[in-house]
Amino acid sequence: MMSKPAKIAIFGANGYIGRHLSRHFLSLGVPVDAFDVQEEPRVESAAYSRCDICDAGFWERFEPRGYSAIFFLAGLSGVERSFREAEAFLKVNIGGFASLLRRLEDMGEAAPRIVFPSSRLVYDGGSTVDESSLRRSRSVYAASKVACEELLSAYHDRFGLPYVVLRICVPFGDLSDSGYSYGTIGFFMSKVREGKPITVYGDGSCRKTYTSIDDICDIAVRCIDASVPSGVYNVGGHEYTLREVAEMICARTGATWVSVPFPEEARRVEMGNIAMDSGRLDAAIGKTEYRRLSDSIDSI
Repeated sequence: MMSKPAKIAIFGANGYIGRHLSRHFLSLGVPVDAFDVQEEPRVESAAYSRCDICDAGFWERFEPRGYSAIFFLAGLSGVERSFREAEAFLKVNIGGFASLLRRLEDMGEAAPRIVFPSSRLVYDGGSTVDESSLRRSRSVYAASKVACEELLSAYHDRFGLPYVVLRICVPFGDLSDSGYSYGTIGFFMSKVREGKPITVYGDGSCRKTYTSIDDICDIAVRCIDASVPSGVYNVGGHEYTLREVAEMICARTGATWVSVPFPEEARRVEMGNIAMDSGRLDAAIGKTEYRRLSDSIDSI
């Protein structure tokens, strides 16, 4: 049985995963130091500090000793946005992360474990992918995720920094408040709140792995344990097509959905069907009985 973490640091704590992780650790009685660029916190009952991850002065003041793990969720997101703001994505997502690694390098193997969320977008695609599957960056955002994964590998090999990369496909669920779903589910729910039909590209047959945010938080806790080897792990879940997801939401809310043509700019960055093989993660932390979207529809 893993020991209780001493204290956790979460960078990007105001974001979707950060807020849920903070709440989850606090529910376990684990102290959380939360960091984000905004002045005001959106996290519950955590010690909050405003920070700029691109500010060298901040990293000089930051004291990493005493943390069991550092969750690095900070950075810019968005596929199309990453093309418009490419320089900012490289500076913030890669440069900011590199500053953390530089701060930890002198601690070597004694450094807090770094937990970094990556994305399905690093893969070329395919019906089922494991950690060795072909990678392909179709956006600057995806390229920044790949770069951070490679930085972790390099700093682990050179300085011994312990780390875990969790590649997540499509998260769903909200534990904190309403109106805060993320990604695909967030887009669908925003249409419902606006009283508009849910728009589904093409025939909605694109199939992906959906993972409950509750499961993601539980997996993140288990990955802190020192017995989990440093490396990259796919997070699993259950597969649904876009049409199935839209129909579930409509059945719950009374909304409707409509098919719309696939925009060319979206088609160029779309990877198609993708199922995440989580066998490596299961071997490292034990098998996870993932929650189904169909059983958790009221939490989105």
